[in-house]
Amino acid sequence: MIAEGDKVFVLARMTGTQRGEFMGIAPTGNTIDVSICDYFRVEAGALTEHWGVLDAAGMMQQLTAR
Repeated sequence: MIAEGDKVFVLARMTGTQRGEFMGIAPTGNTIDVSICDYFRVEAGALTEHWGVLDAAGMMQQLTAR
């Protein structure tokens, strides 16, 4: 996490195991490990803007791998 002035950047990982249907994919029991980047702008103590990037293609590939 990097914060400077009114901006905050977060680089994180999302991990989990698919135990229910997700975007039309039946539960597989597969695990995922994907990168997430979030950028926030804070004004008067409140989040006023957010942009996020998730490796959706990588996540879907991991969910459908056999």
